[in-house]
Amino acid sequence: MVRSVLEQYTISDFVTWDRQKTLVINPTFQRRSVWSPAARSYLIDTILRQMPIPKIYLRTSIDTKRQTATREVVDGQQRIRAVLDFVNNRFALTTRAGEFRGLHFDSLDEDQQLAFLSYPLGVDQLLNASDSDVLEVFARLNTYTVSLNAAEKRHAKYQGDFKWAVHESARNWDALWSVYGVVGVRQRLRMADDSLMAEMYGFLLKGLQAGDQPTINRLYSEMEAVFRNQQATVSALDGVLHFIVDRLGSGISGPVARAPHFLMLFAAVAHARTGLPEGALGDQLPTRQPTWLSDLEAVQSNLARLGEVIELPDPPEGVARAFWLASHGATVRLDSRRVRFLAFCRAMAPETIEI
Repeated sequence: MVRSVLEQYTISDFVTWDRQKTLVINPTFQRRSVWSPAARSYLIDTILRQMPIPKIYLRTSIDTKRQTATREVVDGQQRIRAVLDFVNNRFALTTRAGEFRGLHFDSLDEDQQLAFLSYPLGVDQLLNASDSDVLEVFARLNTYTVSLNAAEKRHAKYQGDFKWAVHESARNWDALWSVYGVVGVRQRLRMADDSLMAEMYGFLLKGLQAGDQPTINRLYSEMEAVFRNQQATVSALDGVLHFIVDRLGSGISGPVARAPHFLMLFAAVAHARTGLPEGALGDQLPTRQPTWLSDLEAVQSNLARLGEVIELPDPPEGVARAFWLASHGATVRLDSRRVRFLAFCRAMAPETIEI
């Protein structure tokens, strides 16, 4: 029966084993593709900031006659490869490493090098385990592991500038989650904030879209190779969110602060300020009006009115009925979003909204 021993080793221990030729990185157990430079730099940045990373699994084979030990990395191979390559100056950090970008290990000052080499790695050692033992361990671990949701799979799969811009924006706009509660803490643990931010970027780039997972996955896939006009797009997103928070803050309450409706508020304000691409709406995209956002008190009042309609327990009669039904149905569907987006666009006017 395989025996597992939980240990803690420093990065310098792994460097020593590697140079002594007693560390083996076994591709037999490789479960992911080779990491991109951005992913490797993000890992190194995490270590430089002394933040935690997942533990490593080693198969430790002890030869009692020779009194030697060989350590084989069976899970965490890309992490260990990235660490060893960095220590050996085989790559420079990318922009994913913030202020450390462009640095090699030898470019770090002595204190930073010491902190990096002293960084502790959690290690589960599988002592003298066979291949079957290792596979059994992974099978048991996976039994108790929560399956990745769509947002987590995207974060693991894609490593281009778009994925990182989304992730950075979700972190930078913490006020949306911590102050206004657009996405709750438990949802953020499953990367719902990244998913919502990706949709905002999608509106700016492609116009109003459905919010189903295949549509969001397609956006990531299309933007993976090149994120064209990245700086302008990030600035546009920040501009819209600053306007909402700084100028319409009191309007972000109740149902309007919930993710499905906040998305439509974002889309409407973005369209009112600079215009959205036609996208899936085509000629149904409303023409921007010069009076939109000219009376912020009226806009806040209109947003409150939309919130009141959403909170009605039953569908009202008249023109508000379609908006209520769209707000209580499958809010990721394009038909639902079209109805709600048009209502939020009307709320941008200085006149009291008719709904």
